Amino acid sequence: MLTEIKDRATGWIAWIIVIIISIPFALWGVNEYFSAGGTLNVAVVNGQEIGQQEYRYALEERRSMARRVLGTQFDPDMINSPEFRKSVLDDLILRQLLDQDADKAGYRVSDSQLAEFITTTPRFQSSGQFDQALYQQQLVAQGFTKAGYEAYLRREFVLQQLRDGLGNSYIVTKQDQKNVLRLAQETRAFDYAIIEPATYAADIEIPDEEIRQYYEDNQELYQSPEMIKVEYVQLSVDDLATSVEVPDEDVSRYFEENRELYKTPEQRTASHILITVSKDADDGTVQKALAKASDLAERAGNGENFAELARTYSEDPGSAAVGGDLGVIETGLMVEPFEDELFSLQEGEISGPVKTRYGFHVIKLTGLIPEEGKDLSEVSDEIRAEEKKRIAERVFVDQAETFRNLAFEQPDSLDTVVEELGLEQQVSDWFTRDTGTGIAENPIVRDSAFSDDVYIDNLNSEAIELDINTLVALRKRETRSATMKPIEEVRAEIVDTLKQQRARERVTELGEELLARLGESGQWESLISDNAMESKQSTQTRFMPSPDTSPVVAQEVFRARSPDEEPVYGGVTVSDGGFVLYRLTDVKAGIPADADESTVQQIDEFLVKRRGGDYFLSYQNGLRDSAKVEIFEENL
Repeated sequence: MLTEIKDRATGWIAWIIVIIISIPFALWGVNEYFSAGGTLNVAVVNGQEIGQQEYRYALEERRSMARRVLGTQFDPDMINSPEFRKSVLDDLILRQLLDQDADKAGYRVSDSQLAEFITTTPRFQSSGQFDQALYQQQLVAQGFTKAGYEAYLRREFVLQQLRDGLGNSYIVTKQDQKNVLRLAQETRAFDYAIIEPATYAADIEIPDEEIRQYYEDNQELYQSPEMIKVEYVQLSVDDLATSVEVPDEDVSRYFEENRELYKTPEQRTASHILITVSKDADDGTVQKALAKASDLAERAGNGENFAELARTYSEDPGSAAVGGDLGVIETGLMVEPFEDELFSLQEGEISGPVKTRYGFHVIKLTGLIPEEGKDLSEVSDEIRAEEKKRIAERVFVDQAETFRNLAFEQPDSLDTVVEELGLEQQVSDWFTRDTGTGIAENPIVRDSAFSDDVYIDNLNSEAIELDINTLVALRKRETRSATMKPIEEVRAEIVDTLKQQRARERVTELGEELLARLGESGQWESLISDNAMESKQSTQTRFMPSPDTSPVVAQEVFRARSPDEEPVYGGVTVSDGGFVLYRLTDVKAGIPADADESTVQQIDEFLVKRRGGDYFLSYQNGLRDSAKVEIFEENL
C-alpha cells in the first residue's frame, strides 16, 4: 500500500547499500478493518490481544508473498515449518509493540496530510485529477471500506513517522564523512590474467568406465520423476457467476437504489494557512494564535499572495512548502469545522480564522469541480457483473460447507460431490511434485496430490482452498513411477559434466602453481606469455567496480594489502570455474576534499540510513526485551 512512501538510493552509493526488511509493514492490518475476529488468541502483548484470525490472515499473506517471490524455487515445506509460523507471529508481536509505543509517544497524522496523500495517489486519479468513483472501486477490490482504508493509512503513516524519527536521528560528523570518502574513493591499479576452463576441456578424454560409474553413483540426477494425473472438482465464485442470470429490472432497481455510487460528488480545491494551537494551550496562547490568523486572513483578503503567506507563516509541514495547497477535497475528508467553512465559500473567497483541534485555519477556495453522474447505460454491464458475483458469492458460501463435508465423508469417490452440487468432474494433465500446468501450477495442489492419503491410500483430498473464492477436491487417477533414463540418453550430459570438473581441477592446480612461482620470481610478463594467457590492466574505485572484471576479482584486489616497493600477487577462482591471477601495483587513498557536493550528500544519506537503521533495530529489540508477551502455541 505504501509503495508511494519510500526512500531512494542513487548513484554509486547503491553498490554499498544492501537492505533487508524483515518486517513487511504493509502486510498487517488490512483485514482487521473488515474481519469480525475470533475468540482464540495466539498472543497477548502488554495486555493487547493478537487474535487467531489476524494471525491466520498474516500467515497466508506471507505464504502468498513467498510463492510470488520464489516462483519455481518455492518450497512448501518451508512455509509450513514451525520456524516460518514463528517468524510471522514475531512480526505481529513487534508490530503490536510499535503501535503501542507510537501511540504512547503521541505520534499523529493530520486530516490534511491524509487527504493530500489520498487525493494525489496516481491510482486514485483519472486524467490527473482525484476520481472519487475510482477511489471507491479500488478500495472495494481490496476488501476495504473507506473508513477502514483511512484508518489503515493513519496507522502506516504513524509507524513511518516513528521509523523516520529514529532512522534519521543520526548526526553525521565531518570525520565520519572523511573516513567513508577515503574508502569510497580509493583506487587500485592492477594487472590480471584469466585461466579459462574451456581451454582445457576440449582435450580431456573421459573413459567409458568412468562415465558408467558416474551414472551409477548419481542415479537421482538421471531419473524421469514420478508423475500423477488427478481427477478433481472445483467450486468457485467465478464458475458459479457464469450460470447466474440477472434480469434488466434488477439492474435498473439496483441503479436507482445506489445512484450515489455512480456519482462523483462535488469536489473543491483549496489552500490553507494553519496556525497551530495545542489542545491544552492557555487562553493567552489561543488569543495570540487567533490574532495572528486574523491578521493573515486580512492581509490575504487585501490582495497579498496567499501562497507566499502560506509558505512563510503556515505551520502545517505537509502543505506550507507548496503554498498551502491541499489538492482536491470532497466531503468527509476534513474535520467538520474546516469542511463546513470550505463548502460555504465562493470560488476565490478567503475565510476568516476557522478553529479546529489543530489550531486556526485561514482557507482559500481555489476551484470547484461540479458533481457528475453516470447514466444507467454506462454502468449496466458493471452492475450486472457485480450482481452476478454477489449472487455467486452467496451460493458459494451456502455450498462450501457441503463441498467440504462430502469430499471428506465420501473419501472413495468424487461422484457424490458432483451429483449433489451439480459440478463438473475434470482431469488434470500429468505433473510432478515440482512442476505442473493448469490446476497443477499451484504448489498446494501438487502437495496434496502426492500426499499419503491421495497418492498411497487412494482417498479424496480434503477441500483445498486455492483462494478465498475457490475450493478444489481431488483424487488420484493414474501414476507413473520414477524411472532411470537410459545411459545413452544422458551420456553426452555426463561427459560434459566430467569434462568441466576435470578442466576446473586443472585450472585451479595451474593457477595455484603459477601464483606460487610469481611469489618466488615476480616475473609477471614472462609467466603470462609462456602460458599463452593475456594480461590486462584495470584501475578501479572501491565502490565502482568495472563491468569488465568479475566483482569477485575486484573484491579480492581490494582485500589485498597495499604494495610497498614490490607488487602484491594474488589469485581467485571465479563462478565459471576460471582462475584469475592479479598483480596489484598501486593504491591511492581517496581525497575527501576532492569529493563533489553530490557525493558528500550521498555519503551523508548512506550514513544516516545505515546508522539510523541500527538505531531502529536496537529500539525494536528493546521494545521486545521489556515487553510482557504471552504466546499460546496451541492456537498457532
